[in-house]
Amino acid sequence: MSGTLALASTIAEMDRDALRALVARRRPQAAGTIADPIGLAAELLRSDSITRAIVPLERNQLSALLRFAAAPRSCAPDELQPLTALGLIGRESEQLLPLDEVTETVRDALISAGIEPDSLTAVGATPDAVTASHTSGATPAPEPTPRATAAVPHQAPDTSTWYSPALTAVGQAAESLRVLTLRPGKLNRNGTVAVASLRSLAEATSIDVDSVSRIVTALGHAGLTTPRSDEQLLLVSAAAGDWLAQDNRDRWLTLARATLAAIPAPLNIALTAADGDLAGAAAAIPHRFPLLPPAELAAATAFTAVAEQLGLTVSGVLSAPADRLIADDPAAAGELVARDTPGLAPGVYVQPDLSVVVPGPLAPADEATLSAISRPEQIGVASTRRISEASLAEGLEQGVTPDAARALFGRISLTGIPQPLEYLLASRAERIGDLVVDEHDGDVGRTRITVSRSDLAQTLLVDRALQHLQLTRPAPAPNAPVAMGTPIRLYSRLRADHVVSALTDARYHPTTSAALSGAGRAPGTRGASPAHTLDTAAIPIVDVSAAPQATQLTEAYSTLVERVYLAARAEPGTGEFTRRLELAMRDRSPVYVTAEARGQVRTFTLLPVSVTSGRLRATDQVAGVERTLPVNMITAVEPV
Repeated sequence: MSGTLALASTIAEMDRDALRALVARRRPQAAGTIADPIGLAAELLRSDSITRAIVPLERNQLSALLRFAAAPRSCAPDELQPLTALGLIGRESEQLLPLDEVTETVRDALISAGIEPDSLTAVGATPDAVTASHTSGATPAPEPTPRATAAVPHQAPDTSTWYSPALTAVGQAAESLRVLTLRPGKLNRNGTVAVASLRSLAEATSIDVDSVSRIVTALGHAGLTTPRSDEQLLLVSAAAGDWLAQDNRDRWLTLARATLAAIPAPLNIALTAADGDLAGAAAAIPHRFPLLPPAELAAATAFTAVAEQLGLTVSGVLSAPADRLIADDPAAAGELVARDTPGLAPGVYVQPDLSVVVPGPLAPADEATLSAISRPEQIGVASTRRISEASLAEGLEQGVTPDAARALFGRISLTGIPQPLEYLLASRAERIGDLVVDEHDGDVGRTRITVSRSDLAQTLLVDRALQHLQLTRPAPAPNAPVAMGTPIRLYSRLRADHVVSALTDARYHPTTSAALSGAGRAPGTRGASPAHTLDTAAIPIVDVSAAPQATQLTEAYSTLVERVYLAARAEPGTGEFTRRLELAMRDRSPVYVTAEARGQVRTFTLLPVSVTSGRLRATDQVAGVERTLPVNMITAVEPV
């Protein structure tokens, strides 16, 4: 009872903002049934609720809770204030009180983590210097090794090479977005991207799977992809088109700002004492946050890997532009990016083996067209791509005709158009329209394949690689005239996209009517969502000196805050006696109630029934009658 009353007193003293912050951080589960400070206090003192609250606490905060429980006067007010705001400390008669339920849960959690609770309260122990004392049978966690000590002069690491991974990551992100535009990723039921989709994306972009996973994470932070949970798909967002239209410098700044804004809270806090050493901060987290679950430790480690790949860090240390972004100085970060990264490349080198060497960034429009008609072999500051019949066929699907491809290379190729490429473009131009696949609404099948030549149609019908398509050719109507050069139509009961994939795999290079009608338009626009401008200034810069901001409350939690706030200030529900009576009513337990009137003092053993309009209605457990007492006459309420 005492813990509930003490915490209810703390809650009753909170203003609306403090109460909102408390509810946002603790997230009581029974929000709809809580009506007053007593109800909220009882919910927050549940063992599982306390455990959720203490898991993200730092070592020094856990130490403060234990020291306060052992000796309330041993803690300074500034140590207790954030813990009080978190609902882990009670109050009685203007005095802060430890809560037994909290103390017990903290000790149990530390022991379960292999840490001796008394080691956190040892004389002379400091938050950063105390060493965990582990119980028998547990394996001690290694302490983080500092990169510099007082005995060794600190030498700033060289992060000047940040631009190389940064430009590589931008190229990988652009390529991944273009592939996802054509082939959305699959999501698992928990919302993560399926491994099969990551492997498919890695194969299409020539990026290893781990790097692709980190790039997809960065794209998600920047809002360039969006999950569609109902269909379990990862789609490209409307903002992706605007991002792809930017130059590489602006693309990187967008990814960098969004990624830094998504830094995990424990890593954010640890970075304040790490002097820009993000990897060192991550290594210090297990010691600084001893109760943090493995999933959150893994999230911090994963973030450092994403930061390293994006060039936000070099060997774990923040690069100069990332340091300026964290310091909320985007102008300085932009100047550093402009200084350290190359401008547009003068062109590309097309080799006779149909490989294309891209020595640096291209104009966004040229990059998009080249990406549509070639496949990446290596993406970096300088990239290599390859042109093939299959890639030209895919380019046609995106609206790039052989003539448009020839015009592109005529403009940007520093080696001209080699004869093998000219032959490939001419051959592809001659075959445009030979094999056109469309959806069909009829009894003969779901897909129609229009073939320009009878010999090609006959080859398709007997090709064993296409047997699963079950291609059919309806017999012509009796006596129907057949004109010379009339296209031949075949049908399949499979979907059009399946037929296109099967024909492509069999090296027939089909196209669609939509691609033919859209030939010449900008690549990557097919099926795109309506575009909107991605305002990078709206992406918050993380402030490593600030505590994590409270999450926006749902309507249910906002209503809860208002109910508790008003109940704490309603007549007569603001006094300690009233809260004791309310708790007795909740527990259906009798209490000793002392009342004074006209100089006479009497004590009753009562089972409270209600407290309304400033009066207590209760059943007298001794006399067996119902009594009504004015609350302002009550001088004491004690448990039986």
